[in-house]
Amino acid sequence: MRRLIPSASLIAALALSGVAYAGKGPGPDGHGHGPGPGGPYMHELRDLDLSDAQRTQIKGFFEAGREQGKASRDAMFQLHRSYDLAVPGSKEFSTLTTKLADAEANEARNRVQKMAELRTQIYGVLTPDQRSKLATELANLPEPKDGPEDLPEPR
Repeated sequence: MRRLIPSASLIAALALSGVAYAGKGPGPDGHGHGPGPGGPYMHELRDLDLSDAQRTQIKGFFEAGREQGKASRDAMFQLHRSYDLAVPGSKEFSTLTTKLADAEANEARNRVQKMAELRTQIYGVLTPDQRSKLATELANLPEPKDGPEDLPEPR
């Protein structure tokens, strides 16, 4: 459990970095890229025949997001470190548990809002034809067979 929380923060950081745009190996069907940080949206951008100018702008969005999130990632790292070093059952442990839970909730909310902002910025760079193609590709993504249980487990 203690390793899962820092991993979630790392995943959030990667979602706003160029790593998300770079992709991550074969997906569940054996080809293409499976949903990773940033969801399938980032993979679908590859199929849009982006111009060099569009790629440069989108890369800039990721770099700006990564830079903006640095202070937050550093603060979360320090909070996790303090929590890991606290003695269970102590007043400090109880206080840090509450503080960490609140910080994780805020971080999750901020992550969703930042991804929405990033997607909006990217959408603004696309041509009408690219937007249409993206909408079609997203609509045609396969649904998990039995719902959320079929999604890959976080590492």
